[in-house]
Amino acid sequence: MRAQKKDRVSSMNRRAIYVATSHDCAANLAGEAYLIKEELEHILYLWVNDPCIVIGRFQNPYSECNLERMDKENVHLVRRKSGGGAVYHDRGNLCFTLIGKKDSSTKEENFALILDGLAKLGIKAELSGRNDILSEGKKISGNAFQTTATKFCHHGTLLITSDLSVMANYLTPSSTKLASKAVKSVASRVGNLSEVKKDITTQEVEDALIEAFCDKYGPTHVTPIDFMELAEAKEDYQMFGDRNLILERTPQFTHYLHHRFSWGECSLHMDVHKTKITQVRLFTDSLDTSLPERIVKKLEGLSYAKSTLLDAERECHEEDVLELLTFLTEQL
Repeated sequence: MRAQKKDRVSSMNRRAIYVATSHDCAANLAGEAYLIKEELEHILYLWVNDPCIVIGRFQNPYSECNLERMDKENVHLVRRKSGGGAVYHDRGNLCFTLIGKKDSSTKEENFALILDGLAKLGIKAELSGRNDILSEGKKISGNAFQTTATKFCHHGTLLITSDLSVMANYLTPSSTKLASKAVKSVASRVGNLSEVKKDITTQEVEDALIEAFCDKYGPTHVTPIDFMELAEAKEDYQMFGDRNLILERTPQFTHYLHHRFSWGECSLHMDVHKTKITQVRLFTDSLDTSLPERIVKKLEGLSYAKSTLLDAERECHEEDVLELLTFLTEQL
């Protein structure tokens, strides 16, 4: 009898459920990175963030986000380790992470668990493509994956009462043409679970997922945790939430601009690397042959930021260069 009890305790110790008490997305992602290293067979981690845009590992924030508006409205920029597209998070969106052994965990198993949790709430949902969950034809969950030497990490979102009306404000970039090897996001028709089940709460969804996890793997203790306070997680905070670091690690790209000005037509190519304009090329039919050289001198070496270019615009006294700078800053 004593041996059977010991086996049950040992089995429970091989799995865990954590619920984040912090709403800082970078801290919560740092917590996820910490949990991936834990020697457990199965982990369910639930977290809710303050307004932020989370971009995939190989994405260009300049082409995915309206950085200027995000700054004005205090919407944070965060980069995760997994792939996939840019997404908007707020308090109406529940994030979930399922972590298991690399050689035995599968996304199919994880998706089944999430669908079981939704079914407990009376919500019929289905998989669409490789990474999405739909309900009544709308995307209510996007998912991404990360693999380490020993672990498989599957994390996703569940839109519950998210403010979808503001999503396009931050995920719709300007009309500026940017060319790079970064991965582009794919637009989807999204919806909240509250459209399917009125008065649904985040707590209800959390409870349903916890129940589905326990049904599958056995009774598991739920541990509230604040990764803002955990030293091991705080070490990784900058990796996910330091804006300067995120921008510096953006893959090199080229900003293209083609426009007809009062002095002629031009095509401007600006190479950007580690937040700096590293090379400028101007092709134009302007009669003033000094213009390309003057544009290059004005732009090369500047930070690729609207505030910096506005400063350059204010300090410029050459009418043709000023006209181009004014148009350029309007595109950012």
